[in-house]
Amino acid sequence: MSVDPAALRRVVAAFLASRTSASTREAYRRDLTHLAVALGVGADGIPSASDVRDAFGIEDDPEVRTVLEHLVDLGPDWWRDWRDRLEGSPATRRRRVAAVRAFCRWWSRGCDLENPVADLRPPGGTDRGGARRGAQDVVAFAQADMRRLLDAARRPGPVGARDVALIEILYGCGLRASEAVGLDVSACNLDDLEDPYLVVTGKGSRVRAVAVPYGARVALEAYLRVGRPELAARRRGGAPADADAVFVSVRGRRLAREDVWRIIVAIGRRAGLTEEGGRVFPHALRHSCGTHLIQAGVDIRYVQAHLGHASPVTTEVYTHVTAAHLKSDFDRAHPRARSGAGHRADDPGRAEPGGEQA
Repeated sequence: MSVDPAALRRVVAAFLASRTSASTREAYRRDLTHLAVALGVGADGIPSASDVRDAFGIEDDPEVRTVLEHLVDLGPDWWRDWRDRLEGSPATRRRRVAAVRAFCRWWSRGCDLENPVADLRPPGGTDRGGARRGAQDVVAFAQADMRRLLDAARRPGPVGARDVALIEILYGCGLRASEAVGLDVSACNLDDLEDPYLVVTGKGSRVRAVAVPYGARVALEAYLRVGRPELAARRRGGAPADADAVFVSVRGRRLAREDVWRIIVAIGRRAGLTEEGGRVFPHALRHSCGTHLIQAGVDIRYVQAHLGHASPVTTEVYTHVTAAHLKSDFDRAHPRARSGAGHRADDPGRAEPGGEQA
């Protein structure tokens, strides 16, 4: 049976409308596109961002119900095969499976149908609580690489000032790209040099105050004083909210998440990090913030609050990254950790015949 693209589009639109955050809706929309492709309808089965609106009464729509019953009838083998064929990093594949699980759970409850993916587990192994994200999924830069990124971002003019401030805020404040582009000038409280902070709206529309470290404050103040006014003066029309946006484009419009991704990747390329096989993307700066704070001995509860994690379990991934780094350093430095290292006659840990070893 072929899937009716229009009916699938209606139910996806209704699901997206049930999410309050625009960033969350866009993330689900992108991830559900991969399901639509597997069903043979592609982008025709997914509404555009402008078409997302409340689709009241879908539970009584016979065409929608036919599509949903088809999803139920696909069977667990089809869903497992779809999961196993997903491309991307382990974290990306788990996110796409999570999006489909949330989507199916939503319509199965509203339409009183069986949830076809209730037992579908994320790829890469799980425990009782679901997928466990390992340290290998977290990309965190060394501090030397962070300095290389900042050096590569420093260029004359307002764009250079903006890019330095953007990196400093993503790293120093640990912001998500969506939080950075949503940041308003009115939310920047920098006058109190003893306690500068940003008011940030994060996932689930949760609002938190984020401390601004010295380097980020200096870069942000310089950009707001000189760079941003020049860029904002170029704005012609656009959304009223653009007028209060901190990070704006060369045309004075509020940056989008895709713009932040493009900017960070380009800076990483100039810094030579991608030539060495490294992955450079905005969220890696947030990972670097959490990792470096944990490495510095900062209490995990403070790191949780700083990054806006709803659960300390999410923050614990940075302790695993730190442990992995420490083990790597240990393996390089300790003679007994080196492969093939054997006992030497002058080894102080070797007990001589008749002697004692502590």
